[in-house]
Amino acid sequence: MDTPEVSSTISPDANAPSPGHNAGLEALLGKLQPLLDGGRMDNIIDVLALISDLVDLLDPAMVEKLAGLFEEATAASWSLGNALRMAATETRAQAVPPSLYGLLSLLRETDTRRGAALILRTLNVLGRQL
Repeated sequence: MDTPEVSSTISPDANAPSPGHNAGLEALLGKLQPLLDGGRMDNIIDVLALISDLVDLLDPAMVEKLAGLFEEATAASWSLGNALRMAATETRAQAVPPSLYGLLSLLRETDTRRGAALILRTLNVLGRQL
């Protein structure tokens, strides 16, 4: 039994995109062309891939850990900034710079010795890591 042929009523140009559709696509390609020509589109693709990888890696535990590290770094920089401002203010308040004996007499103060110990211990740890 022969199947009857169905004639198509769609013209061959019906599948072609409309002129308005091509204008938007052409405008987009025109803006992307300098990126493609300069090879910078590869950099954009790499950045998008990196962001995608970071989204996959950032689970709640990692976000919490990063937040803790940020908080510690902020607290350390705040403390150092305050100490520097206080020391600068006290140094400016002195009429004449301290003598060598005056500098050495600072070592008699408990706070100075504690600060020097912190710096020396930090240098010790850094030296061990080298």
